[in-house]
Parts: sequence; C-alpha cells; structure tokens
Amino acid sequence: MAELTHLSYSSINSYLTCGRAWKYHYIERVETLTAPALVFGSAFHVMAERYIAEGGDLSVLWQESWAAQQERDSRIDWGVESAEGLGDTGQRIAKSASVVELLDSLRAQYRGDDPRCALEKRVELRVPGVPVPVIGYIDIITADGVPGDFKTASRMWSDSQAADAMQSLFYLAALNQSGVEVPDWAFRHYVFTKTTRPAAKMFEVKHKPSEIFWLFEMIQETWRGIDAGVFVPNPGAWKCSARWCEYWGLCRGRA
Repeated sequence: MAELTHLSYSSINSYLTCGRAWKYHYIERVETLTAPALVFGSAFHVMAERYIAEGGDLSVLWQESWAAQQERDSRIDWGVESAEGLGDTGQRIAKSASVVELLDSLRAQYRGDDPRCALEKRVELRVPGVPVPVIGYIDIITADGVPGDFKTASRMWSDSQAADAMQSLFYLAALNQSGVEVPDWAFRHYVFTKTTRPAAKMFEVKHKPSEIFWLFEMIQETWRGIDAGVFVPNPGAWKCSARWCEYWGLCRGRA
C-alpha cells in the first residue's frame, strides 16, 4: 500500500466519482495504460505555454510537444485513436484562426518580468483536519492577476459547464491562503475544441470567498472516507464502463 503525501483536486474528484477506482490508482498503484486524451492534453498544454512565453510557430511547437509527450508516455492505449490521427488534430488546432487569436491575446497579457504573471504556478491548500496538503498547478496567471487553465475538449463548453467547474474554486482558495489577491475572485477557463473545425473560447467565472467553507467541508469529508478505508464503487458514474474505466477488468469485468 502506498502512503499518501498529498491530495489534488483531480484525486478528490476521482474519489468522489468512484472510490474503488481511486483506491486502485492512488493506494494500490495498479499500473495501467495512458488514455490518448491525457497525452494529447499534456502536449497541448506544453505547446500553449511555450508559445505564450516564447512565441514561435505553433505548428512546429505542436510537432515538438506531441513527439516529446509520446516518448514520455510510452504506455498508451490507443484504442480507436492513433498517434497520426491525434497529431493531425493538433495541427488543425494549431492552425485554427480562433485558437491563434486567443493564444496571441494571452501572449499580450503575459509578461515574464511581471511578478503577477506565471505559467504552471504550483499552489498548496491546507485544510483544517486534513493532515496532507492539496497541491495543484495553475496553467496561467495574466498581468491583471486573474488565474486560468487550458482545457481541450471534444465539444465547446457551455456557460453553465464553466460555472460548475469547481477546480477554479480550489485554485482561488489556495491563492487566497498564500496571500495572493485575485480581482473579484475571478477565474478563466480557456477551452480549445478537438473538432473538425477547432474553436477556442474564454469563459470567466467568479466565486465568493464564502464558498471556501463548502470547499473545505468537501475536502474534509473526502479525507475522512479515505482515512477510514471507505472505497465504494460507483456503478452509476459516467466512467463506469469497459470503454472509460481503466480498472474495469479488476472490477466489474472480473470472470
């Protein structure tokens, strides 16, 4: 059994989605193949952050980041996808006018010598009653002090989907705890679609400081379940299928 040294928003969300899958991943450390979507998303993040910080040719940056990510994640379960097909998807995104326009606007709002700006900023949240920190990385903080993250998606988000994404509240709470003031408690999601005709859009959401109490309660309840060894399977979760769950064979797919 592995000893937990920290939590993350994604691990908390994973526990709430399916306790059994969380246990396989974070406690038993069962090795699985990597989903192509994760590899693609990581490569896109690298491309976007390099472009914002350094400029250059997006197509070239994509080729380099895609090749490097595949080398780093050698155990990929391609399924119906392929390296060539996803590589072409990345090229379409890199050449999309709306994508270039959004990344150019971020380049204009990011200055490396400005102490308010950051790429891949590590944040840590301490929650009363939880002995380990909750750690995360904010994709970007622009010169106006507003944090944001990059999302690649199969379809464009709706306004309600952006408003319901609770990861932003964790980042804002962590920044607040470290003494960083974010204007109006605002957060921006930068969403890039992997559709035939890629699109890019920025969603700005705002939270209230009082929401921290709810966030802390959720994290505390999650920790109590983990500490008590409660890892309940969730057959009603969207992930509970042979297609989406990497642990299906250990769980419902057992002979």
